[in-house]
Amino acid sequence: MSAKKTMGIIALIIIGCIVLLGFIIFATVKTKSTNINRYEPFKEWVGKTVALNKETVLFKDKVEIHHNSSYPYLLLDSNHPKWQYIEEQKEIGDLLEITRFPAGTRLKFDKAIQYTNGVSGFSYPSIFGTITANGKEYKTGYQWGEMDMGKRFDMVEKCWQFHQAPWQKEKDTAFYALPTARFW
Repeated sequence: MSAKKTMGIIALIIIGCIVLLGFIIFATVKTKSTNINRYEPFKEWVGKTVALNKETVLFKDKVEIHHNSSYPYLLLDSNHPKWQYIEEQKEIGDLLEITRFPAGTRLKFDKAIQYTNGVSGFSYPSIFGTITANGKEYKTGYQWGEMDMGKRFDMVEKCWQFHQAPWQKEKDTAFYALPTARFW
């Protein structure tokens, strides 16, 4: 073999390793998602239309909390665990308040997705739907559910609990099992 051919093979191997390393890094840090329509408590709501029991606020986020461009808005109410954080984001200009919906507004749920952050590994479920009000249609997501870390570290499968959402009459105190979102 000539030196030129040997150098070509070595260059090809190095380029292949760089591409493989780039793919591994991408697969590791990319936010992953999994459809959770068939998991409780989401399967109870997906496909249904509900009336919101209290005033809710629709936001447009400059840096998306949920990564679904088909549903560009974020719906929240003052009982949401992230409400204080959202108020702070609104004050510094990272969020734009679009509109407020009064109690009784109808929301039709389309799907639910579990996102897992590739860097931290933390997951957050979101339910997506459509609100039609004042002749306009708003495609929105609602981040719903928190993992009880104590149960998770104890390897308890049912470690997800859900705060009272604005369409529920009372809080569901049960714990549920949800999958971790996967890349593949």
